[in-house]
Amino acid sequence: MSDLSEPSAGSPDALARARARRHALAGAADGLEAALAHPAGDAPAWRDGVASALDALDAALADHIEEVEGPDGLYAEILERTPRLAHRIDLLRREHGELRDRLAAIQPLLADPVDARHIEQAREEALELLKQISRHRHRGADLVFESYDADIGGEGD
Repeated sequence: MSDLSEPSAGSPDALARARARRHALAGAADGLEAALAHPAGDAPAWRDGVASALDALDAALADHIEEVEGPDGLYAEILERTPRLAHRIDLLRREHGELRDRLAAIQPLLADPVDARHIEQAREEALELLKQISRHRHRGADLVFESYDADIGGEGD
């Protein structure tokens, strides 16, 4: 098994770009988790922190999608290398839309900073989003491994 830092792992450019986006997405997800963990007693401050973290996650997700789905992106390369993985790529593409939709659905819940029901609902929806992102990242890592025999990396690399 090779690591993405080794040129023999496949196209270093596509893999390196995907790895960078993967880490940015993980960092943004961690930022949202940290914002959600703050006490919501000061609802406006909590709301602002969560909204800011959601904005950062939205940007990281958009960058990830643009990178992997682009014409020179990772999915195009994997399809060229390993066409039998097309169904799994289609699944990951669908998940991108689902992730964006779930993220967008959380924003309106932050509009009323004093409504405890909205705060709890926003937390629950955001935690579910984080679970979906984690699952998506695992499926993406498995896809890369299957195509390149390379580990795209976890949080600690």
